[in-house]
Amino acid sequence: MNIIQLIKLIEHIKSLPIPEISEQTIFSIGSRGYYENPTSDVLAFFCDSEGAHGLGNLMMEALFDALTVANPKSANFDFGDFSVITEPGREVTTKSNKRIDLLLEGNDWVMVIENKIYHQQVNPFTTYQKHIESNNKFKNKQHIYVVLSPNGKAPNNWLSLSYPIFLDSIREKLARAFITQPLNKWLVLLREFILHLEGIMSDSTMPHETVSYILDNLAEIKQAEDIKQKVINAYQKELLEKLQGAFPNEKVRTRLHHWHGYPALRFSFESWETKTDAVLFLDGRKNNKFCINYYAFDINTPEQREIADSFLKQEDCSSTWSEGSGKVKCYKSPYESFDKDTAHEFLIEKLSLLDEFETQVRSQW
Repeated sequence: MNIIQLIKLIEHIKSLPIPEISEQTIFSIGSRGYYENPTSDVLAFFCDSEGAHGLGNLMMEALFDALTVANPKSANFDFGDFSVITEPGREVTTKSNKRIDLLLEGNDWVMVIENKIYHQQVNPFTTYQKHIESNNKFKNKQHIYVVLSPNGKAPNNWLSLSYPIFLDSIREKLARAFITQPLNKWLVLLREFILHLEGIMSDSTMPHETVSYILDNLAEIKQAEDIKQKVINAYQKELLEKLQGAFPNEKVRTRLHHWHGYPALRFSFESWETKTDAVLFLDGRKNNKFCINYYAFDINTPEQREIADSFLKQEDCSSTWSEGSGKVKCYKSPYESFDKDTAHEFLIEKLSLLDEFETQVRSQW
């Protein structure tokens, strides 16, 4: 692969579509997913008209409105009260030990909801219907059977409801509640729940055009990756030679790390008794600049931290922080533009500063 082919490959990859990243919510942070059972638990909580959320029939009104939109020909709700009169049932067991996801009961109706987020619809729907029809408690009530799923598909005699339609209906009711009711944690949590479900339901798969191009050009992409690694290795060697030339009386050590997928070239003197070093971070992330981070190790007391800051925090230092339980003082110097000569000069400057700190300042402790 020559440089012209590499440029064309990179430009084409830049133009490929990629899926949007969904907004994080309290339900998605630090978890592996929020699937059918816990989703049904949250739905049951908000469907309870007398629940601690204090939102009354908000969820039930949204549910019946959404069912009407999704099933204009078959949904016939001629009763005016959507209140749930008993605590919503979760994992209700039938005589054959099958479990109904969610059972809701009103004055004039009883509703079975099967919540399907990812799995195929292989539930024993007929068994669920028989369980309701054989219960004398529900004899004089309208029986409503609902499958809640991403695509809104349902078997015969069941009402279909897609998550997009349901979430639109909840969002409309929620917007009204934000205006008419005092702000409380349950309104915020319900909004987070909607956002999380939207993230699950959204089409987050990689676009076909992108998949096809990458798979068709794997060999070329591998060549590009190999070229990148060779360039980084050569640049690291070049820097090492220049630094060794600038410090002929020292043995300069180097290591290659990767931060956020981008090269971090570490340099230090072998004569230093600590792990203190300077790092050239070739940060390629959008809107980021190349920078030199430098680290002073074995800083053990508040007094030593104060001394390190007064000596190592130069005018070009944009931020400082601590790592290693406070025993490593860290400094960052970003630079507006990158060129090899500038990077070389700044590395010499920072290594000289660190050497003076290690050999003169630290020796006075």
